[in-house]
Amino acid sequence: MKQLKIEDFLNYRYLGSLKANPSKTHAAFVISQARYDDNDYIHSLFLFDGTQSKRVLDLDTDARFYWEQDDTILFHHTTGSQETEAVSQQKSIIYRYHIVTGIIEPAYTFPIAIGSLKVLQNGNLLITAHLNVDDHILFDSEKRNDYLAKIKKDTNYEVFDSVPFYANGGGFTKAKIGQAFIYNTKEETYHAIAEKNVDIALAHFDEATQIAYFYKEIPNGLPQFYADIIGFNTQTQDIIESFKNDTYMISNMTVLDGQIYVFASTGKAFGINQNSDVYRLDNDVLVRVCEFGRSSWNSVGSDVRFLGSAQEHVINNNFYFVGTYQDRTVLYCFDGQTIETVFSPEGSIDGWIQLNDQFFGIGLFDNRHQELYAFNFDESTYSRLTSFNAEYWDNHYLATPQHIQYESNGDMLDGWVLLPQDYDAKKQYPAILDIHGGPKTIYNGVVYHEMQAWANLGYIVFFTNPHGGDVYGNEFADIRGKYGTIDYADIMTFTDLVLDRYAIDRARVGVTGGSYGGFMTNWIVSHTDRFAAAATQRSISNWISFYGTSDIGVYFGPDQTGGSPFENLEAAWEQSPLKHAHAIKTPLLFIHSEEDYRCPIEQAMQLFTAVKQNGVETRFVWIRGENHDLSRSGRPQSRLKRLQEITTWMNTYL
Repeated sequence: MKQLKIEDFLNYRYLGSLKANPSKTHAAFVISQARYDDNDYIHSLFLFDGTQSKRVLDLDTDARFYWEQDDTILFHHTTGSQETEAVSQQKSIIYRYHIVTGIIEPAYTFPIAIGSLKVLQNGNLLITAHLNVDDHILFDSEKRNDYLAKIKKDTNYEVFDSVPFYANGGGFTKAKIGQAFIYNTKEETYHAIAEKNVDIALAHFDEATQIAYFYKEIPNGLPQFYADIIGFNTQTQDIIESFKNDTYMISNMTVLDGQIYVFASTGKAFGINQNSDVYRLDNDVLVRVCEFGRSSWNSVGSDVRFLGSAQEHVINNNFYFVGTYQDRTVLYCFDGQTIETVFSPEGSIDGWIQLNDQFFGIGLFDNRHQELYAFNFDESTYSRLTSFNAEYWDNHYLATPQHIQYESNGDMLDGWVLLPQDYDAKKQYPAILDIHGGPKTIYNGVVYHEMQAWANLGYIVFFTNPHGGDVYGNEFADIRGKYGTIDYADIMTFTDLVLDRYAIDRARVGVTGGSYGGFMTNWIVSHTDRFAAAATQRSISNWISFYGTSDIGVYFGPDQTGGSPFENLEAAWEQSPLKHAHAIKTPLLFIHSEEDYRCPIEQAMQLFTAVKQNGVETRFVWIRGENHDLSRSGRPQSRLKRLQEITTWMNTYL
């Protein structure tokens, strides 16, 4: 078997955006692939008839597409013009592809950068976008040229009056708010669904009634959690005031036979990370119909995905959705009263559709990279239909995850170990502990490129799901005020178990992780010297400064630590690795992106300075032009640099 190399992710084929046409006879999906020299990703559109798939269209660098009719697809056109980035972001050029004839023709040009597009039964379009309040003038042709002239001017400053003032992956928000419009395709006119000072986001579209439901907020300059729900009849263009809300954090909604159901929580028991129960909307009152309290989304982490796919659909007045429980994703069915498990394969359901009364999905199963599968819910089986990444699981060594269950803090936890090729229990191997982000993200046995690459280099790699993750429900996930306590104990318990069970040289063990995993890496090296090397990525080191610099800091920090710069500062400071930095003796590598606004780069700067002052070996890799999602969707050259730096650091000390 060939050795899997750290740069091989450049050749993976990432599947995503799986969508069925209106009559559910055909589907389309996108395959994305990195281009190292161009430092970007290229996307190709594939058609699928339930049996075979074929490549039909080059989407260039914009992967978005929409089914218009059963035989036509709308897609974004990359202009390649010399306009400034600011100007080019102010319009969307849409082309039409005929799947039978292969003809491509211009379809629409919108004077704004749209976020999504929905074709309505009457032929009109529902489009969404994030706009500044003044961007509505883009629909006034007389003012458009003046506006474009204004934004062409380069400025060396930002002005804002709201929190958050930037968003990870989105830059400075400048009070951008969600908007939606009905575009009349015959008259070429726009009808704004909400006033320009109202922030709305599409929550659900009911195909039967053609009513679009939106979350609605009136921006006040601070984060809000209790969105109203409004309904908008896209045929009559009437607004239906559905629910005024000041109590519930709504995570999802659906409509079954005309009845609105929402997944929501008050957050009173477990804070902002509390999982939802299901409520029915009755006369402007939410009535709980089903206690759930589990994850209702895919929390399985991996670095071999790129684009997402829909994970929920209404079929025969039942709401099917993907959640996470224990060590896998689960497909649930809600019938208006109860939730039942429909499908629970080991691995990850990355998206699914119904097609010709059958079910298909993109998944990570059987220690393979993403492929397209047929799902049999009745028999709880799946069968692989494609081999886009066969080169890697046929010809390269992929370590089989060794699953371990163990008890810690009164619960049964899951962990995994990857062994090098031709593992010999009589030898002594270096090892790397990898810690997930979140903290609600979880690990399981799916392919994780970085860990497989390290196993191919001769490392034993181990990872686990400590308390705080989306494993068993709200109580398990609740580590508010406990950061660095029970989660730290879980990880150390698992580390001891792995060191006892496998042929590991205890003097050559390293630790790494990103986001929450970066926080925990910082915490570990400030509380034990047992690791010979560490690499902290996109980390948190100081909960107090995090409060005012992160795009989620003003609410996430106080919620998770029980402290803020103004109330119970001691609690926030006690859970900050920076407080304990004087104890760090482990060689520590920092990897951080300049445009990481989730865990701002100042978090790494502070701890790096302290470690340097300690006289400890350290190195700071400051990556420009990337954000918090570097390891998953950063540009190819940046992703490779990250992996090279971590690997070299571990090789040096282990």
